Amino acid sequence: MGIAKNWQEQVVYELTEQGFELERLAHDRFDLLFCNRQLILNLVPLINDYSPEHLLEIQTLYQNQGVYLLQLWEDVWQVRKTQVLGRMNAILGLNRRMHGRKGVVLKLNQKQADDFLTMNHIQASAKSKYKFGLFIDEELVAVACFSGLRPMKHIAPDYKSIELIRFATLIGITVTGGFSKLLKHLIRLAGPDDVMSYADRDWSLGQAYDLGGFKLVDTSPPAEIWISTTHLTRYFVHRRPVATETDTTYLKIFNTGNLKYILYL
Repeated sequence: MGIAKNWQEQVVYELTEQGFELERLAHDRFDLLFCNRQLILNLVPLINDYSPEHLLEIQTLYQNQGVYLLQLWEDVWQVRKTQVLGRMNAILGLNRRMHGRKGVVLKLNQKQADDFLTMNHIQASAKSKYKFGLFIDEELVAVACFSGLRPMKHIAPDYKSIELIRFATLIGITVTGGFSKLLKHLIRLAGPDDVMSYADRDWSLGQAYDLGGFKLVDTSPPAEIWISTTHLTRYFVHRRPVATETDTTYLKIFNTGNLKYILYL
């Protein structure tokens, strides 16, 4: 695994095989793929002359026209292809629907959460304090993971916040009401004064948070990322291997930042 030649054509081939209707949009800078006339993929190679501002500008341009644009980086396609296809199907409304009210919320251990999120979330898993799964007919169909309570004494002496770290449904399934059911369970159990979360701007415009009653409170700036060109592992600056700046097997790339949302209770 590593930097691939003609990876964009691999994307086109795979999406065509999956039955997507595709159109290559003419653009002097970006490789834009219009999918089912509803969703645009900006195919971003690892070696490029883009800045985060370039990517945000094209995303905002189409967002203002009511079109969803995702930044599909070369490494994400190669490493998380199944999850990319799952995300696309969800955005395009192609998933099978299940009703969350039929489900039961149960506590998960870290391994159960890791296994599910690795298979069903673009960013795989993350460590968390609280892990809950929604089961329908004894099948795990959605998972939500949260931090522990965090004191926010600058707001009030007893004020506590909690972070939603991950949420995912089974690939191919949209669980109507599943997110709110898991969230309400956490709120009853932990009793926070608010729930905060971040939406990755490469992959989200934040609509799910808007629909869930969250308020957009901040936008975090793009982050520098180092990536191994041999095994395509990403590292944020504070976790990068020591020799990244002198080792030619690493490239410096970036993301487009995050949208910060808070649900006030």
